[in-house]
Amino acid sequence: MNPIQLELFKIDKQWLQVVRKHPTETLFFCLGERHEVNLFEAYFKYQLTEESRTDDIYLLHYQGFQNKNDYGRSLVKEWKEIFDLWQKDTGKGIIWDVESAEYAKEYKTDAYVPVMALIRLCDLYPELKLKKIYIQLAPTVIDDVIGLSEWINECCKCVKAANNQNIKLVYTEHHTHRTLKKIKQGIDFRLNIDVSRLMQNAAAHTNREKSNPEADYQQQILTASNYLSKGKHEQANAVLERAIVIAQKQGLHEAVVAARIMLAQSLAVKNKKNEARQQYEMALVRAGEHSQLSAHIHMSYGSFLLAQAGKEEAKKYFEKAIKIAEMLGNDFIAMECTRLLGQLSESKITGSAKAMAYYVKCLEIAKKMPIEKRRQSSMAYTAFIMLKKYGADSPEGKKLDMDMQRDYGEDWKSMAEVPKNHANPLS
Repeated sequence: MNPIQLELFKIDKQWLQVVRKHPTETLFFCLGERHEVNLFEAYFKYQLTEESRTDDIYLLHYQGFQNKNDYGRSLVKEWKEIFDLWQKDTGKGIIWDVESAEYAKEYKTDAYVPVMALIRLCDLYPELKLKKIYIQLAPTVIDDVIGLSEWINECCKCVKAANNQNIKLVYTEHHTHRTLKKIKQGIDFRLNIDVSRLMQNAAAHTNREKSNPEADYQQQILTASNYLSKGKHEQANAVLERAIVIAQKQGLHEAVVAARIMLAQSLAVKNKKNEARQQYEMALVRAGEHSQLSAHIHMSYGSFLLAQAGKEEAKKYFEKAIKIAEMLGNDFIAMECTRLLGQLSESKITGSAKAMAYYVKCLEIAKKMPIEKRRQSSMAYTAFIMLKKYGADSPEGKKLDMDMQRDYGEDWKSMAEVPKNHANPLS
């Protein structure tokens, strides 16, 4: 069994334990880091393959959530297309009636549509009544967070009204940057996967040739990551220096840069400022001026300089990072650096007018990003700063609050955490 299959097996055990402990629950939230919930989604996909041995039914839906009155129909449309193709192959000609207009008056969303469609499918095939049906909702884009919360609540209500304990909804969320905070029902369970150990095992499993330099480099990086996650910086630094030597010998330019940045950040943690600065500057020379990697380095170096009270020098690197990010379409870096420039522009002498111009631009950039990316950014923090400057009762403040409620939910202010990078750049 390879490392990925082993992790999927562990997830399977954990998932089935959670379900068994809560047999009457309809909604389950799988929480974890991004790589962890991605593995959980991979587990669901695995259940759709011929290798899977499950007797249950696993369904995934990646369609974006535009509004609460057609999301359920998009689910059913997807299922119906597959069903019709299957009927065509088998030649049975069974008709699956998915219309549910008689229930429309009881609900404010179309969440009843997929529930009733599944119940009718189970009536057509009674053996399905003995199986669990797990529906994982994973909308790629969410245009209305409040509407999605309402839709999921009504879906659970419809399942319970039908007295069906076999239909389960599953939603994956980052354990910190949660989208659906307002849903009161459901069971949360937290995934914990040692991704560095998983990657090391995978590297060892797939790269058995000791003479493969790229595999050697990857192994050094994974080992260093493992040390860094445990706070063992001296050991990590030694491993990263070996990784740089390996990458340089093979002409792996981006690999050299990546290792140097990791080394610089590790040195900075241990307050070795001059050594860290040297690593950053060597990385910048190697990365060039027009790559995503260069944008990351300019932002990271600016952050380092800011922590050393080099505000004017830091600004130059943030401005350069913005130019590169805008050229390459990296909205996340452009937004974060714009927010930092806004905070650095505030002073008792000049006031906050210049800073507000940066903050306004910051929100404009953020609105172009998918909702999940926005939630991982400092958008809520920036909006909260602006709200305090506008005044909550001012027309501008009220409009900003309504805009944020629409995208984040009523409790958006609870997400306005001070960003970990440069928590107080003015200090």
